[in-house]
Amino acid sequence: MRMLASGVSPNAYTYAVLIRVLVKDAKFLKDAKEYVLEMMDKGMRPNAETYTAVFKGLVREEKLDEAVQLLEQMKAKGFVPDEKAVGEVLADKRGSVFRNVMNILFGN
Repeated sequence: MRMLASGVSPNAYTYAVLIRVLVKDAKFLKDAKEYVLEMMDKGMRPNAETYTAVFKGLVREEKLDEAVQLLEQMKAKGFVPDEKAVGEVLADKRGSVFRNVMNILFGN
């Protein structure tokens, strides 16, 4: 808000940092989702680390329906997830989180 008040618009990096911080606390997951969509509305595309962080947070909180809904909203805005990039981001998250996120994104 201070950036905007000073006439400075956030860029993709600013959004990415903000989103990755917000997903660490379950009470801010809704905000993280909104910022992903907002950045896309402004013509920016979240990288794999950023959108995967949101999906991991939703899966962690057992909000799979919200994760699917977010993916549908992102796809409606032209988003296409990169399976290889997501696999690299989730390389250390084998198990249910990995399977759930991959299933939500790619139907795997």
